[in-house]
Amino acid sequence: MSNYSILAPRSRLWIIDLGLLTVALSWGASYSLMQLIIHAGVTVPLFLMLRFALAVPFMFVGTRVRLNSFTRGEVINGIVFGVLLYAILTFETFGVKHTSAANAGFLIALSVVLVPFFERFIGKRKQSKFIYFTCFMSLAGGGMLSLTANGNIEFNQGDILILSAALIRGFQIFMFGRQTAGKDYSLINITLIELLVVAALGLVTIMLTEPTALQYIPEISLSTWGLILFLSLLATAFAFLMQLYAAKITSPTRVGLILSLEPAFAAMFAITIMGETLGLLQATGGGIIICAALLGRIAEGKRYE
Repeated sequence: MSNYSILAPRSRLWIIDLGLLTVALSWGASYSLMQLIIHAGVTVPLFLMLRFALAVPFMFVGTRVRLNSFTRGEVINGIVFGVLLYAILTFETFGVKHTSAANAGFLIALSVVLVPFFERFIGKRKQSKFIYFTCFMSLAGGGMLSLTANGNIEFNQGDILILSAALIRGFQIFMFGRQTAGKDYSLINITLIELLVVAALGLVTIMLTEPTALQYIPEISLSTWGLILFLSLLATAFAFLMQLYAAKITSPTRVGLILSLEPAFAAMFAITIMGETLGLLQATGGGIIICAALLGRIAEGKRYE
């Protein structure tokens, strides 16, 4: 039986759930907003640098962390996970340029069900048959997203980039659990280093590939700045802080189940903001992925009750 319910009164849990729901909403909206930002002329490295550079000060204020509190292990892990996060976000952001925001949201959710494969083949941890069933459900859903009107499977460049992001994201989730389990590490410190690394890598990429992009910063419109700030403050700083706080108060399964709603919100915002339409096959495939992610979270959570 889980002890998480003892840690917080029911009223407090509902507040946490509302905060996590806000995170899922902001993440779902991010795919449509990234499309708008990139189409406005902001390059991918510049966008990532601005998004994370603006988020870091709010993370420091929100966590009240002192610079001398970082350990060597936290710094090393923060750098490693920061590099992985930069790769994920780069593939994601380039991906949404070439595919629909709805497809991006659905396909990135595959990262959740890829984790058991990493745990089985790298971590040598056996999984239940039901977990594998949810994995294959998700893969079937992903296949339906790629079906054309003629019944042929066809992944466009954007879909392939998003799938690459999902693969790295699944590996990152697996490695994060493996590297921090049983260690006296501060997850807040690791997260702060992670965000700093993403901002720094964005700047390095700009300097190496497109130094003139920095000159575009004064030309960014107020509306585009508003979108960048939204993603920086709500979908980055608040999202990371909310997850860290929720992890202390409630169960990982409860957190995961709420955040698994991200692709559903991605589809909702794709329709309302970008004017996209979902075909029957696409909607069915996306629905299968969401159901598989939810079932997988529930099954995984029961193993620890």
